Amino acid sequence: MLIAQLFGTVMNVMTRLLEVQANQGKGMHPLQILFTRMALTIVCGCTYMYVTKTPHFPFGAPEVRRLLVLRGFAGFFGVFGMYYSLMYLPLAEATVITFLAPGLASWACSILLSEPFTRTEKIGGLVSMAGVVLIARPATIFQVFGQTHAAVHSDKAKVMIADGDVSEVVARMAVGDLDSVTPLQRLSAVGVAMLGVLGAATAYTVLRWIGKRAHPLISVNYFASTTFVVCLILQIALPEVGFLLPTDLKDWSYLIFLGVCGFIMQYLLVSALAYEKSSRATNLIYVQMLFALGADRLVFGHSPGLLSILGSSLILGSAMVVALQKSVGKAASPDYGDAGGAGDEESQMSLISGDHPAEHVVAPMTAGR
Repeated sequence: MLIAQLFGTVMNVMTRLLEVQANQGKGMHPLQILFTRMALTIVCGCTYMYVTKTPHFPFGAPEVRRLLVLRGFAGFFGVFGMYYSLMYLPLAEATVITFLAPGLASWACSILLSEPFTRTEKIGGLVSMAGVVLIARPATIFQVFGQTHAAVHSDKAKVMIADGDVSEVVARMAVGDLDSVTPLQRLSAVGVAMLGVLGAATAYTVLRWIGKRAHPLISVNYFASTTFVVCLILQIALPEVGFLLPTDLKDWSYLIFLGVCGFIMQYLLVSALAYEKSSRATNLIYVQMLFALGADRLVFGHSPGLLSILGSSLILGSAMVVALQKSVGKAASPDYGDAGGAGDEESQMSLISGDHPAEHVVAPMTAGR
């Protein structure tokens, strides 16, 4: 699980580099990146499942195919929200916003699947939303404190241009510096990231609904295939986006490495949860926040501001408190909180019939990636 989070961070770094450096410095749109990345994921996933003779490959069991399609569309919005936010937000902030999705999914599961949703989880969700506001720092709310962080950096860029340091501004933008991001762009990035949270939460809920009736990699393949098709249609339908492939060897290397890292991350997540049934493996997901902070500093030279640190701490702290509470519940009741819904009759039948023994390990945090 720890190595999976490292690969996930590297994947996000590659995404951000493509968005700010590819296409001769003009950058690639998230739809263009996702189109190529998912093509690689489909090839890797289908090859692996064909070689290992995965049950019900490639379409899954007939009774869950509609749910798998829904999971695919929801997953598209989840990953697009993350990729779009990386254009205007630091890696650590874009990462921590994704931690809102499990709490939202728990609320949805409490309504649709009659799963427990405790007072601690409700309070944690409200505290996390306060953290999102601190990260977004909308000007209408924070103007009482003076200029927003993004506005201050924009002014610094204007001063450098006025002093003739245009080359310095361009050089800093080429490595993903956020000095030129306006408050409106930052707010829009948080808004689209929240749409991604909604999509990821929907995907998590559908995965729990599916339970053990579909192999995890079949679910991943539906996600990749749906995202591939949607990105292709949107690139054709939106002239301002257009169809674009990398223009040089470096961009292709970034993109191929991104796709490989994404597939390895998915595989390691599933493997980790197959061998570790307790919450210890799941809780290691939050280590990605530390990797993201390190990547922000080492690759992009960005250090978070005080409000960003406070907002990220609220989200991360709330998520960890809820996760620890869930682990206590599992210790008291072995059937509680199983990601595959261990108590339902269809799930038990899937094991009895000889389906893949690790099918209950559909990891919630893989849904929107």
